[in-house]
Amino acid sequence: MSATNVVREHGELEGLSKEELSDLKEFALDHQFDVPGNYRPVLQARNGKLIAGNYVGIIETRKRTVLEILPKVDFVNDDEDKSRTKQIFYSMLRTWRGFKSQAVFNETQIKAVRNFNMLEVFVHLFLNNLVMLTQRGLARQYHPVEENLPCLRGRIRFSQHIRENVANRARFYVGYDEFSANRPANRLIHSTIDRLIGTARQPRNQQLLHQLRIGFSEIPPSTHLQSDWDRHRVDRTIRHYDSVMQWVGLFLFNEGLTTFAGKHVNQALLFPMWEIFEDFVAASFRRHGDDYSVRQQGPMKPLAHRGNEGVFYMKPDISLMSGDNAEFILDTKWKRLNAEDGDLKRGVNQADLYQMFVYGKKYGCKKVALVYPKTTKFNETTDFEFDDRLSLSCFPFDVTEPKSSVEEIIRHLKN
Repeated sequence: MSATNVVREHGELEGLSKEELSDLKEFALDHQFDVPGNYRPVLQARNGKLIAGNYVGIIETRKRTVLEILPKVDFVNDDEDKSRTKQIFYSMLRTWRGFKSQAVFNETQIKAVRNFNMLEVFVHLFLNNLVMLTQRGLARQYHPVEENLPCLRGRIRFSQHIRENVANRARFYVGYDEFSANRPANRLIHSTIDRLIGTARQPRNQQLLHQLRIGFSEIPPSTHLQSDWDRHRVDRTIRHYDSVMQWVGLFLFNEGLTTFAGKHVNQALLFPMWEIFEDFVAASFRRHGDDYSVRQQGPMKPLAHRGNEGVFYMKPDISLMSGDNAEFILDTKWKRLNAEDGDLKRGVNQADLYQMFVYGKKYGCKKVALVYPKTTKFNETTDFEFDDRLSLSCFPFDVTEPKSSVEEIIRHLKN
């Protein structure tokens, strides 16, 4: 059984060998930006120590130690609450943009595996989806086949038949269509099973992997992963493949994730918490904010013009729409706001206020809002007045109670 080290966001990585720390420092240097020019390090080196960033998930070292990074949520007081932290994280992850379908998770599955390490959880969820897929049947398609057979099947390929069988009239060179499960999606699934057999350690996962590999034994694994990935399609005839192929993309290609590859670790599945928080808040407003429709990353408007052309387009995180108008604009910040009593700014970043002021003026809102995770040091709404026509509210959002958080925010904005 591989070792698992647990750390929270912004916590120090401990319990690793010198070789593993050296590898992870190199890994950190390779992954300091999520997109070119945007500094979002996976890990940070400070005073000779490695510190976790705002990515949550797992890193498996070359010595097979699993480093599990959990989100920093303030209801956690001791190690006994790690399983609850993970349960909340998995619930938030269901709404993340990197997963196209909430069928990837359900609450029953989350409760069943919350004590596993994250890698085993993701393997388990993939296997559950794959078992349901096989119960519905593997997708098949017709493939053209040419063979030299001792019996007639399909159509004779005359030129090849004459060339191959001029001295053997007991054989027929034929062509026919074979209805086979040997198609790109199934080859990719077989390759994923093979990869995970060398990674998963939880006994139930290992048992399922070996059983499923037997079920896929007649299908060859992919010999050209990228080519098969580019060619596979989940159309209306194989909708039951949708969730499984999301996991295949994640395990084989980090599809949907920032790519975390390299020679210094075996595997890294890391999720950007700022995106997960934004998507979770937006999904919560869609579910519980009946008075408004929700637009995410929009509506877009130019900040300026050159002639008749708009430039520097703005994309608010969340807009609460009344018809075609953005009634309120919300920007999410996965930051631990330190709202000290003696600080008039309440820990709010001045650049964030500039951004919200521009949003309010350009979109014609009376109120705009910054939404932070609720913490012990930030648990009450803070208000700022720009002028008599525009105000800003900073809201604590309780990720354990999204419904009450949405209702409180809407009530405050309306008043």
